[in-house]
Amino acid sequence: MVAVPIVFIFDEPYVIFIRRARHLNRHANQVAFPGGMVEDGEAIVEAMFRELEEEIGVAKDRCRLLGTLSSTVTGKSNLFVQAFLVQIDRPHFRLNKSEVQDLYLVSLSLFDRISCDEIVLPSGGRTCRFVIDGIVIWGATARIIRDSLVKIKQLLEGFRDELSDHQGNQPP
Repeated sequence: MVAVPIVFIFDEPYVIFIRRARHLNRHANQVAFPGGMVEDGEAIVEAMFRELEEEIGVAKDRCRLLGTLSSTVTGKSNLFVQAFLVQIDRPHFRLNKSEVQDLYLVSLSLFDRISCDEIVLPSGGRTCRFVIDGIVIWGATARIIRDSLVKIKQLLEGFRDELSDHQGNQPP
């Protein structure tokens, strides 16, 4: 499972991506979302919040689960990946350098202007990739963005409406 973390910068939503550490056994050096495996006795949403804190140092009390996004299966490792949209409030990142080497913020609106180009893998399988300023987002991560873009916008619109309602009901 993965978190698709969103932060607002000057009222614009940005998607947070990580670059996985080079020495990892699975998906080393790839641009991805924070996430990992569900541990025994753990609910999938609990695992998502645990991984978010373990990898980028964002505690659950600074997050809001906005909804479930698309799921996919990774190509080479054949792992099922369920994505969840999470809004991060008051972000303060602390990267776990044993798992994460970099963090990227990408404006959500950029994905309206670029395409997820289809690529053919050496195995003959097909996937897609986004290339943003030399950063390649491909495979399961790219498919989640491509397949969830409309739902992300809908969930964020509902979140903004809810915030407006809350702020409108506050005493002056």
